[in-house]
Amino acid sequence: MKNKSQNFILIMFLLGIFIGAMDTGIVSPARAVIGSGLGIDASVSIWIITIYTLAYAVIMPISGKLSDKYGKKKIFIYSIIIFGIGSALCGISNFYGGFNLILIGRLIQAVGGGGIMPIATAYIGTSFPVEKRGTALGMVGATYGIATTIGPTIGSALLNFVGNENWGTVFFINVPICIIVVLMSLKFKDDEVELSSIKMDIKGSIVISGMILSLMYGLTNLKFHDFINSIKSIEVYPYLIIFIVLLPIFLYIEKRAESPVLNLNYFKDRNIAITLLLSFIVGAGLMGIVFVPQFAENVLRIKVGTGGYLVTLMAIFSGIAAPIGGKIIDKYSAKLILLLGFGSTILGTLTLGLCVSQNNNKVALFIGLALMGIGMGFTMGTPLNYLMQTYVDPSEAATAQSTLSLIRSIGVAISPNILVNFVSEAGKELPTKLMNVMPPVQGAPSNIMSGGGSLPADTLASLQSADVTSIVDVLKKFASTMFNKFSPMLEKSIGSKLPPHTSASTVVNGIKDKYLTSVEASRGTIESTFQQTMNNGFAKLFIAAAIIALIGFVFSILIKKGKTETAR
Repeated sequence: MKNKSQNFILIMFLLGIFIGAMDTGIVSPARAVIGSGLGIDASVSIWIITIYTLAYAVIMPISGKLSDKYGKKKIFIYSIIIFGIGSALCGISNFYGGFNLILIGRLIQAVGGGGIMPIATAYIGTSFPVEKRGTALGMVGATYGIATTIGPTIGSALLNFVGNENWGTVFFINVPICIIVVLMSLKFKDDEVELSSIKMDIKGSIVISGMILSLMYGLTNLKFHDFINSIKSIEVYPYLIIFIVLLPIFLYIEKRAESPVLNLNYFKDRNIAITLLLSFIVGAGLMGIVFVPQFAENVLRIKVGTGGYLVTLMAIFSGIAAPIGGKIIDKYSAKLILLLGFGSTILGTLTLGLCVSQNNNKVALFIGLALMGIGMGFTMGTPLNYLMQTYVDPSEAATAQSTLSLIRSIGVAISPNILVNFVSEAGKELPTKLMNVMPPVQGAPSNIMSGGGSLPADTLASLQSADVTSIVDVLKKFASTMFNKFSPMLEKSIGSKLPPHTSASTVVNGIKDKYLTSVEASRGTIESTFQQTMNNGFAKLFIAAAIIALIGFVFSILIKKGKTETAR
């Protein structure tokens, strides 16, 4: 294959990977806006994300098997077309069709999206010679990493530009890119032939779909910080039971299938099994970036929503590291780049957890994020994709890549529910610690700030969603609410003690104003208490992320060179 043709094909597939990876992140900041625009609450609007995640995971192994049977380019282009149609329907739901149409659109999007990344990766890996495969897959890793990390930033910026009322734009942006990819596909002839005449494993495809749906949905709803109560939830245990019941049925079907949708031999091969385990670890570690914006906002004392731009720093370093990692793989080995990647992630997460969280050092924050970006670029896709294609027969490349992506998706589903425990525990400590540094109430009962009963819903919501820049104003509003609540009682208690012509309400309002002034005077102390309490939770989170990366580092040591690496 000529270099010019190779580069053209690479660009085409990278465009597909970019829109597929970007869409996951770009929709996240728009979910609340979409929910508001459609008149649905947050608990319902989460299905905009959930339905895509579930369908995406289900379709990956099936699309991989289809592409190995009928040709990677053909199934990839079908996937792009389906993704474009789903995107258009999601955008149209902004004006017509409402919530039902956007769910249908997201489902169709996921069917297309699940066939983009693994098939594109498999095609690129098998189309380039072994000595250039790492470099080509490095571009895949860079594209995927950049698109994934800057997706939320692009989503926020796009909404700021077009206005929240035009949220459909975040979906319409995919359509012209899909059209470009389809037109590009017409410019080159596919050299692939039909790889197999064996019938599709329909039974296995149906059962694995049920297994993935039940497992992913159960894990998504499982709250590890409240494991006992969570596992009893009707949103969790029935789905995990379904998975357990379907598993032996699936194994029975696959052992007898002529061409199984999931090759069970992958889990018997030592190197492939380790590669799949590392994919799970990378997926679990990847979700640590979900908490980076909130942590950065707390450290820098900036408003909620602006910390997402800090993720762009990680994306830049990830985008630089991935192709460099690909070249190192071509020259040395995938094992080396995995060790460098996990090592960089360990240093980055420990920098955030042990240094930044303790002293709010801005320089250390940027260094930690840069190291995490490098680690992500080195580990997220390139070496694992390379190893998988090294260990399996070329005729199973797409199936193998789909399996790799599926295992990573399971890691992604589990990780946030584990890591969020550390932040939620810190949040539980906040009320007590904040009350300890609140100024004493002069001229009124000292327990006036303890609540004395239920609070208005908006006040409770404000306390729960406060950040370091808003906590003082939230506490002032809380104090004002308490004074208003107890005003009748206070006025009655001091009314008989006042001099003539003095209003009890005037005195109470004076006490209230003086107290609010003293709260404002304590702003620095209150903000520092809030900041450090939350930082302690984030510190544990990043240390846990470092441990995950350490496990990845240890298992990377166990990897042995594949036949193509040995031959090289």
